[in-house]
Amino acid sequence: MYQIKTILFTLFLATAQATAETRTSFVWNDINTREVLRWEGDVAVVQQGSSMQELSCRIKLDDSDVDFAIHSFGIPKSWTSFSYRTDKELAEKQNELKQNAAKHGITMHEGGNQFSVHYDWVISQSKSSMRNIAKTIRSSARRKGYRSQRALVGAFTSFVQSLTYRIPPDFRTTDDGEKILTAGAMMPLETLSKQWGDCDSKCMLFASLVRSIELVDVCFILMNNHIFAAVQLRSQQEDHSVRYKNKDWILVELTDAWPIGRVPTDHRNGVILGNYEVIELQ
Repeated sequence: MYQIKTILFTLFLATAQATAETRTSFVWNDINTREVLRWEGDVAVVQQGSSMQELSCRIKLDDSDVDFAIHSFGIPKSWTSFSYRTDKELAEKQNELKQNAAKHGITMHEGGNQFSVHYDWVISQSKSSMRNIAKTIRSSARRKGYRSQRALVGAFTSFVQSLTYRIPPDFRTTDDGEKILTAGAMMPLETLSKQWGDCDSKCMLFASLVRSIELVDVCFILMNNHIFAAVQLRSQQEDHSVRYKNKDWILVELTDAWPIGRVPTDHRNGVILGNYEVIELQ
């Protein structure tokens, strides 16, 4: 009887381990490694014969960690509507909702009718689960000769850019049919597991990766309906950057393949005109 129990227990463990992890291979080109002669607007004139460094790695994702991340983020839509009798009661219920939403990565704005992603919450919740993934990406870059801080940041930038751009819905639906408000964003582990995301989701993935291994400081640049990242690196001559709190922050566009320090002209013009907000990350 004892031997039968032992055999069954061993088989159960083997089955659990086989189904709890997903290993995915990623292959991408680092746009930062091509030789650019000059820029003509948003078009790079590249040295003839110049090519990009190909990078690759195999990333292990724990399915239970992915599920936990997904279900920890967002609030039930039912929370956002309630009845009240007095203005005082309304204020109390709105304050309660604001506090509860913040515990699930959602910021409620004044008035209670608008919600957005709580970037700090998402990134702080994600750093520990992203650390080994970030180390894997860094190791793959180092094997290809990447040594400087800027080169390594470029490897992470191009990795995130290589994921498909797609906009998530404002709500996800549980197995029970309940709608969960996510403000149109996804947790970094979900973005990585699905291999797609929009500007919010890609920015949060990038920030959680590089900050999990303390590679570089990051902030976000918000303008109109778009967000991109900025990193604290020594500025080069052609870099697009912002000056914030006496520091240069190099702009990083993550939705598509743009080199570090280069963003589309319309976004660059918005920065020049001051039509942006810096979102600090704690």
